[in-house]
Amino acid sequence: MWEEVPRALGRFFLHIYKTLLNRHSFFGLLRHILINMTFILAWITTFKNAWRIDSSIRPFIHVKYLEDVDHTIFDITFTGIFIQCILGAGGYCWMYALTRRSKLSILAALPPVALNILHAGTHNLSAALDVFTWLSYGVIHFISPFLAAFWLWLFASPGVTSIFAWSFGIQNCLGIMTHLSFPTAAPWYGDQYGYPLPPGNYSMPGSAAGLVRVDKVLGTHIYQNAFKASPLVFGAFPSLHGAFSCCCFFFIARYSRRGTYILGFYVLWQWFSTMYLRHHWRIDLLGGLIYSAAVFSIFYRSLGRMDRAYAMGVSGGNGWQRLWEGTRLQYIFDRKPEREGNYILLEDSNGHEERASVERLLQDRRRDDLESAWVNDVGVTWKAKDLETLA
Repeated sequence: MWEEVPRALGRFFLHIYKTLLNRHSFFGLLRHILINMTFILAWITTFKNAWRIDSSIRPFIHVKYLEDVDHTIFDITFTGIFIQCILGAGGYCWMYALTRRSKLSILAALPPVALNILHAGTHNLSAALDVFTWLSYGVIHFISPFLAAFWLWLFASPGVTSIFAWSFGIQNCLGIMTHLSFPTAAPWYGDQYGYPLPPGNYSMPGSAAGLVRVDKVLGTHIYQNAFKASPLVFGAFPSLHGAFSCCCFFFIARYSRRGTYILGFYVLWQWFSTMYLRHHWRIDLLGGLIYSAAVFSIFYRSLGRMDRAYAMGVSGGNGWQRLWEGTRLQYIFDRKPEREGNYILLEDSNGHEERASVERLLQDRRRDDLESAWVNDVGVTWKAKDLETLA
């Protein structure tokens, strides 16, 4: 009996390995991951090396602009209420244009109101709130994209994880481009240097702000030292902490109703935490939401095509189904894809229906793949295709 255990474990790990490869070679899978992470790697590289940019060619630092705009938009004045109504109407129209669902679109009109309500609760400090906000801002923030990507790989349509990686990377690249071209100060700047605010300069160190209190609770100097050595001090707008959570919410909410509630709470938690810890203004969080929503909109139709292909069995199974293939657990979360014989009905951009064979669609999918358009996967290695054949 015990002699079979090593063999069983070997077969188990081999099955997981083949599930992860998903008909790729190892190097083909590695290449696939690197291509999908192009913008993520570009964002991380830019952020880590921002300090290398000579201050003489960097733009003027706006230390009070965000505070003034924040009060103009979110204070309860005639102007503020009017702008919030315009923003709410814009959110409703955006969501309705994507989904054509009126009840769902009402939720997209609520962020300005939600930000004001959350902001009202950030003025009373306590050790319990310090730890509560630290968990979101300083812990979950860093692992949430990995958890979201893994969940999407397990349960969403095949290919959605790649779209998530592209969307996540592009929004962060746009965010850091804004940070570099339009440097702005966070709320902690006034707390640290006092009013009237002194002019900012690029030699100023960063600040952990409210996370200093967390360091005291934990008995460490982790966050104080990390933020002091930040390569990009004046990058308040947009809030990438807010954009992270919004990006995860958009994708998870599309595929899980329970996930909608969980990730919706996470977004509100992150918003509250960033304001409570004095790292962002309300306008920064609204900016992060807009950046994330704009990039998500770009890929929305691609997600629809992937969902239709998955529903008809054209794109194969998701990670969970491949992992439990041939067992009762394979379709425990989703219905088995239904096909009309060997053909399915497709609708083109003009609304005309066309019968297409599953085999032909699989061939088209492989031919149109971003990688297969340029390289031939030959197992251990790969080589570029002849450019003349691509013309």
